[in-house]
This record gives sequence, structure tokens and C-alpha cells, in this order.
Amino acid sequence: GYLQVCAALRLAEQNAQAADAAISQIFTRISEQPPSRKNTELLTTLLPYYQSIVDQRNIPESKLGEAYGVIGECALRSGNYAMAEEAFRHVLRYRGTAYTRNRLAAVLQKEGKKEEASQLFRAVVTAGADSEVDAERFEAVRALLALSDTPDSDERSRAFRIIEELLKKHPDRPEYRYLYAVLLGGNPRLYHSLRIPGVEPNAVQLLVKLADAHPEQPEYGLALIELMHRRFRLTRDFRNSRNEADEAVQLAARMLGRWPNDPQIVSAVVKLHFRYLDFLRKRGEEKKIRKENERLLGILEVLFHNPEISDPVKEELILLQLRQLRLLRRRGAPSADDAELLAGKIGRELDDYRGPRREEFRKQLETDGTTAPEPPKKTAQ
Repeated sequence: GYLQVCAALRLAEQNAQAADAAISQIFTRISEQPPSRKNTELLTTLLPYYQSIVDQRNIPESKLGEAYGVIGECALRSGNYAMAEEAFRHVLRYRGTAYTRNRLAAVLQKEGKKEEASQLFRAVVTAGADSEVDAERFEAVRALLALSDTPDSDERSRAFRIIEELLKKHPDRPEYRYLYAVLLGGNPRLYHSLRIPGVEPNAVQLLVKLADAHPEQPEYGLALIELMHRRFRLTRDFRNSRNEADEAVQLAARMLGRWPNDPQIVSAVVKLHFRYLDFLRKRGEEKKIRKENERLLGILEVLFHNPEISDPVKEELILLQLRQLRLLRRRGAPSADDAELLAGKIGRELDDYRGPRREEFRKQLETDGTTAPEPPKKTAQ
């Protein structure tokens, strides 16, 4: 009987080891893939089994923290903010790092819970801004940027001083270069003379290089898209930056191919394309406008019918298209054909869309698109 019990225990331990290895491998593989809602749901389904294995084998609970961290990242990138919040709150129980606090705060911001998010960001700054640990100081810069509400705010100035010190120690660290570019692009007049030896002083070029070298880091490309979108909107004469504009649009298309289920990337890329069309229109490049417009319509068609795209993302796409339709119709004859193509495409999308704003959008389309509807209030998804 003793031998039978020992054999059973050995078998159970072997089975637990095999199950642990298998589930750990699934979490690792999914963490390396572009996130999707289905992957997030799969990981959430596996989590109770993983909890049981951890309890059975007396594995450190930090392993569970790692698993929740993967779920949180997948949920955040796929737009499931409620699940991301729950996951990151669990991570804090096992691993109360500045990085985790920043991620939870970022989720809370997207859910509209601004006060709680600000408290977390301020806690990261208090604990890390003067730390001797570089990783904590880096996260303090992230938090300061999140707390900043103007390009020349005290938070940004403090963030710049910290990132400058970090870059002097480690000029080749891509994450440091990224935050330097974000600060530089946010207010070039304030920082253009404060150059750091060995670091590209042009924010656009720096972000292009970073995004090309590190396609697995979507935040680099997102920062570039945001910067170029702002420049398209504010700059009247773009002749000296034509190559930068083309590079940014090409990079945005590559990002969309890699992260087609990320609502933040989808929205940012589509907005940039619309701004780029306006830029080309001001330059009178009608042939290129037609080509880019057809390409954009094709992109939108694929995105809208992607089964992983949630209703809130579809609504964002429809809103963007209705606003563009309003602009095209206001311009009159030169843009009439483009307007009709876009109107027909929106109509086909509304035939397939079953979300709560369908009638609102259809009425908007029928009343010639002269007034764009208000964006929906942010809610937990």
C-alpha cells in the first residue's frame, strides 16, 4: 500500500509538472502574439487550472502574478479594459512595482477613472523620481507625462531632467530614447537647444528609427503617429517634411498589419490617414489622393469585418468616416466622387453593424453628414 501511494504521488507530481509546463508555455506563446479578445478569454479560462497547479506544487505565487500580468497586457491591448483592470489589480497583490502601478493607472484612465489613475501616477512619481534605481526613475517619467496637461508643464520639465540623466548614463537604451522623443515632440521650442550627445535630436526621425528597429513595441509607433497627426493639423507648409510624412504613413500601415485588433492603434492609424489625405489635398496632389483614398477604404473594409473588432472600435471607425464624409461634402465638386464612395461604404458597414448606435449613425448618413455625432461616453468594455 505504501509503494502504491508513493507511485501515485510521483505520478501526480509528474502530471502537475507537465500541466504547469504546458500552461506556462501557452501563456508565453500568447504573450508574444498580437493580442486578441479570444486569446485573453482563453488565458482567463486557463487561470483557475494554473491556480490549482500552483497550490498543489507549492510554487511561488509570483508565478500567478506573471500569469495575471500577461492577461492584463492582452486585455489592455485588445480593448477589454474591465478585464485588464481586474488582472492588474491581482498583479499588484504579488508584485507592487512602479511598472504595474503605471499599467493599472493607464487602464483606469481609459475607463474614465481619472482621479484614481492620477493618485497611482503621483505615487509612482513620489517613490521613483529621486530613486537610485533606473527602472523606477524611468517609470516616474512615464507617470509625469501622464500627469502633464500642457506641453510646457512643470511635470514635463521634471520628466525631461530625469530622462536626460538616464540617457547620459545609457544613451543606447531604446526605452529612454523613446521618452526623450515624446518629450521633444511635445514641445520642440522648449527643448530644441537641450541636446544630448549621441542621441538624435529630431523627434520624428528618432521615433521612426525606434519603431522600425522594435516592431514588437507598439508604443513607439503610436508616439510617431500622434506626433505626425499633430503636425499635419498645425503646420501649414509641410514641403520640408514630405519624406517624414510618407515614412509615418507607411509605418502606420505596417503597425496596422501587426496589431489589427488593438483599438488604440486602429483609431490612431485611421485618423492619421485622414489627416494625410487633407495634407495631399492642400498640395493639389489629386492623383495620389485617389490612390491613398482607395487604399484607406480597403483598410477600413478589412478592419470593420474583422471578427475580433469589438462594437466600440467599429463605432469609432464609423464616427471617423462620418466626419470625413462631412468634410468631403462641404468641399463640393472636387471631392464629390470620394464622398459618394465613402457614403456607400458606410452604408454597407451599417448593414452589418448591430450595435446600439446603428440608427443614430444611419440617420446621420441620411441627413448628408453635415453634423458629426458626438463621440460615445467612455465605458468599461
